Amino acid sequence: MSKTIAVVGATGAQGGSVARAFLKLDGWKVRAITRNTGSDNAKKLASEGAEVVSANADDEASLLKAFEGINVVFAVTNFWEHLFTGSSPDESGVKEAEQAKKLARAASQTSSLEHYVWSTLPSAKALTNGKFPVPHLDYKAEVDDWIRSDLPDLHAKTTYLILGFYPNNFANFPNVKPFEIPGSWGKWVQILPTSASAVIPVSGDINITPGLYTRQIVAKPELTKGKYVDISPEILTFGEMLKQYGEVTGRQTAYIQVSAEDFTSVWGVGGKEMADQFAFGEQFKDGWGSASSITKEDLGIKDDEWPSFKQTLESMKDQL
Repeated sequence: MSKTIAVVGATGAQGGSVARAFLKLDGWKVRAITRNTGSDNAKKLASEGAEVVSANADDEASLLKAFEGINVVFAVTNFWEHLFTGSSPDESGVKEAEQAKKLARAASQTSSLEHYVWSTLPSAKALTNGKFPVPHLDYKAEVDDWIRSDLPDLHAKTTYLILGFYPNNFANFPNVKPFEIPGSWGKWVQILPTSASAVIPVSGDINITPGLYTRQIVAKPELTKGKYVDISPEILTFGEMLKQYGEVTGRQTAYIQVSAEDFTSVWGVGGKEMADQFAFGEQFKDGWGSASSITKEDLGIKDDEWPSFKQTLESMKDQL
């Protein structure tokens, strides 16, 4: 008998990766949850065999209906959507947390639910004793605590999934993407408010690794329920990432470190949020992964299954 996974945000990067992974699995059906069933991504998922259903993370009743009869939920929320539409970082975190709680409550009321996979992030406040708060991390982490305290039965079915830095940001995130300096004889620079020697966990291709890891998380429920899983198969310095970018593109590169204040003056509230994350990350020499996280080796993920940072850049070379 087949099982069904409901994928929240199925037309986005993380959700799309999970939907595509389960569409390839025998014995699984995919219910793609999206606000806009008429989008190109929604139509493509439908053509590939997904059941596309309309629901909204602001509407708990719509989620309850969308989750009817499902076995697994993959849940993700979007802090940046709120931030880039006028909300402050804290307002964005509050809105995101409210949506996350509605998702969790709806899942907790779904009698057929066997596994809940929640895409979260670590608590910067907790890990630095309040010295380096980062709203887009901290509010997600507070939802983890709330699930454990208020929805213990759901917690027992939950895997907390933490993604590292997206290699895809080098093509798609304006304040991270390298750019050519006019009159510099072909120099491409990356300007960031952190040291080139600072390290960060890296997720691999965001279009592939969430689906790969979620597939294995669901395949090993006895290992993963109630636990954290970090999608960070590599830990790289910012300088190493730029070097690999230069090797893939054949461009001459230079890394320029600026202050958080100068970065914010250029990129505004989104720039400050990134600068805060980088300042938090600088407190850790081996990345900020969960100490007790289930590893890719535990999950049975082989090295040739996940695309490295460099392989991800090579796969999207025409976008760089």
